[in-house]
Amino acid sequence: MHRAAIVPALAIVVGAVLAACTESIPTGPLSAPPSVGASAAPDPVREELTDLVASLEHTHPEPYHGVEREAFIEALDAYAAQLPDMTDDQAVVGLMRVWAMLSREGRDGHQFALPVDEQAGPMLPIRVYEFAEGVYVTAAAPPHEDLVGARLTSIEGTPIDEVLAAVEPLVPRDGPATVPAFRPTLMLRTDVLAGLGIVDRAAVEIGVELSDGAIRTATIEPMPFDTYVDWAGRFGALQLPGMDGVAYLADPSPFSAELLDGGVAYLRYRFVAPPDLLQVSEWVADGRVERLVLDLRQNPGGDNHSFARLLSLLTEFAADHPRSLAVLTDRVTFSAASNLATSIEAATDAVFIGEPMGGGLNFWDDVRWIRLDSLPVPMIVAISTRWWEFADPDEVRLTIDPDVQLPVTADDYFAGRDPGLDAALEAIGTRP
Repeated sequence: MHRAAIVPALAIVVGAVLAACTESIPTGPLSAPPSVGASAAPDPVREELTDLVASLEHTHPEPYHGVEREAFIEALDAYAAQLPDMTDDQAVVGLMRVWAMLSREGRDGHQFALPVDEQAGPMLPIRVYEFAEGVYVTAAAPPHEDLVGARLTSIEGTPIDEVLAAVEPLVPRDGPATVPAFRPTLMLRTDVLAGLGIVDRAAVEIGVELSDGAIRTATIEPMPFDTYVDWAGRFGALQLPGMDGVAYLADPSPFSAELLDGGVAYLRYRFVAPPDLLQVSEWVADGRVERLVLDLRQNPGGDNHSFARLLSLLTEFAADHPRSLAVLTDRVTFSAASNLATSIEAATDAVFIGEPMGGGLNFWDDVRWIRLDSLPVPMIVAISTRWWEFADPDEVRLTIDPDVQLPVTADDYFAGRDPGLDAALEAIGTRP
């Protein structure tokens, strides 16, 4: 089964893995780095990295679709040669950087490299989101609640734009929108920030601009990884916190349905699992629904075998009600959620509203996780095993560009406004 990339969010849950694909691909050991002498990586490390390359080439049907094999092997060789002189955190970041090369052209956003959970570094005790106006604190653990709503301007004196630029090469991606979706999950990790030379493992000073315009610094103590997960939730570093009064953020359940004025059914799908469609089907059957909005924002995926009945309902509805179906997406719409969106685009005349998806149209997934125990910090790396094709085989787009593109703004979020839903209702004729 194809399941969402839950592990990329915080290395918390590993999805099901399919059997490895055995397409024949030329393989070979890592070439020895030239003239590394006493600085050469220990033999166990080099053997493990060599085995990793062999696993990549035997498992991934097209491992070098985004990079030349020679360039990848050269980068991995350089990493192995430099490893003895790296700190533990630099070793973590170094492998992240090399592994992310495989997806730099897109369509392989599930291939993360991460420390194993028990070795993961502490997290900054905040949740952040990359809004149109900048990076804002959306939640903060005690005693830092006063930071909520503040714009993050620096971390240990490094301007936030430079922090974002430094983290960007570490992020695997299906397309450009995957980067702002997953970058916050890495930039809150002290092992990543330390590996980039931005912080050490001690208390961290951040610069913020408060909602009243005041500029200040705050010193925050990193919290253990498992404590962060307990506080923020398993999607906490990926998604926006819940907010009463904002439909797509108010209810954390995987699926909900609401009948709005004007014969509009609003379906919010936050995780791809089998939805209860009984009530919606009854509304459609008795004619109470004339227009329909499917909200896939903040949906990181799930099991793509579970949305068939929903897709059938939407396809039949759209055939009977032309230009009456709207689909809302954002950067967190990923994996199985993007499979559903792609299927809807192919089968209906739906109007798409919001941000481009972080997930792709056609992409690699169903990753196999490989553990590397000989590195200074044990890590797991994901290798895709299967190509998922929900768009045309020759589709060149990486994602769906919405018909109505709307940036997500901090101003709207903190004010509790949802212009995306307003735009969707207007697009299908329910607003003047």
